[in-house]
Amino acid sequence: MLTKLKSIFYSIFRKIQVVDWVEYNLDVDIRKRSVGGPGGYFCNGMRWKDFLGAEEYDGRKYYKALREAILKNKYEFGGEKHQRDMAPLFNDGTVGFFSYRAWGDLMAAIWSEKNNTDYCYMDFYVS
Repeated sequence: MLTKLKSIFYSIFRKIQVVDWVEYNLDVDIRKRSVGGPGGYFCNGMRWKDFLGAEEYDGRKYYKALREAILKNKYEFGGEKHQRDMAPLFNDGTVGFFSYRAWGDLMAAIWSEKNNTDYCYMDFYVS
């Protein structure tokens, strides 16, 4: 019981961080996926708050960690590169797997806010 409580406490209060970028592998146990999905909704005029508001509460800590890592490294790659060899590995052992469109949503949200420029998910769909 104590171990389970410690695990719950740790998962709630631990700061999530990106620790590596790994090859996108659909064979990875789906339970190891923390964030990702279909996407394809981010359009001109939207910003980071719009993106984060559309995402499930439990995933927000992962998206915030992704944003921090992407800005720190100045990454501006698209869904193709993400799926080929740049899936984020988080410090809790989970991985972010995104469709091209969902990755485009994430990148458009990050860079629209940072550059105060309108981007659409299609701007980061393939590259």
